[in-house]
Amino acid sequence: MKKKLFSLLTALVLCFLCAVPAFAEMPLVMDTYELFKPEVTAELEQKAQDASAGHGVNVYLLTVADIGGQNVREFAKDWYRSYDLGYGEGKSGILFLIALDSRDYVTITYGGGVTAFTDYRIAQIEDKIVPMLSDGSYYKASDTYIEMCADTLDFYADKGAPLDSGNDPAKGWIKWVFVFVIPLAVASIVCGIFYAQMKTANEQTHANAYMPAEGLALSVVEDTYTHTTETEKCDPVKDDSSSGSSTDSDGFGGSSGGKFYTVPLSLSHFIFLYVESMLSGMV
Repeated sequence: MKKKLFSLLTALVLCFLCAVPAFAEMPLVMDTYELFKPEVTAELEQKAQDASAGHGVNVYLLTVADIGGQNVREFAKDWYRSYDLGYGEGKSGILFLIALDSRDYVTITYGGGVTAFTDYRIAQIEDKIVPMLSDGSYYKASDTYIEMCADTLDFYADKGAPLDSGNDPAKGWIKWVFVFVIPLAVASIVCGIFYAQMKTANEQTHANAYMPAEGLALSVVEDTYTHTTETEKCDPVKDDSSSGSSTDSDGFGGSSGGKFYTVPLSLSHFIFLYVESMLSGMV
């Protein structure tokens, strides 16, 4: 009797487990606006997965119509929490939000994403891709975002430190240009000018040829030492090695977001859209 009861309970539990739907993991590219064709979304999804793999930080891209009048940063954070995004127990990730109708954008980070993506690096990413959004190059902006995230995570894995203002390889060659190349170029120009002026002088064989016609007049000048004045100035050491990552009280990092504006329409395109809207209203 006990064996039959145990078997019955086991069967009921199995039936219950089979009846409960499995919650699929959210994709990394969440194109709710349907901005891209399915095959393009799949391509970006694969790139985002490749960028995230092995780093413990998920790279997310989200497109929506608008943010419903909400603060864009708070909207993105609510989405992140509501859909339980992020890698592992720390919910580590970075998310870039594009609101197409309201023209809003923002970057948020959480968990390990806050450490891997400094304020300096996030500013670099947005400075690169926001002009692309303004041009209407949404695929290029999305692809560039994922690529720059991949480079950032690879840098963190290789160097053991996040990409920041103090260790950015892109700033290294600029420093060398200002420290050595530009001064060397200026010095070369000045030396060239002096050399060109010296070529106009004729070499003389006797020292008297260099004496002025009126002769050489010598004068005696004496300096009397009275005292020494010393001035001390304290310059505090400036630590420009790292900007770090700023966070809200809830642990989210990232940017404050902003607006992107499209390139103005041509007159012919504007007239076409106007006529099309008028005809649609007459139907």
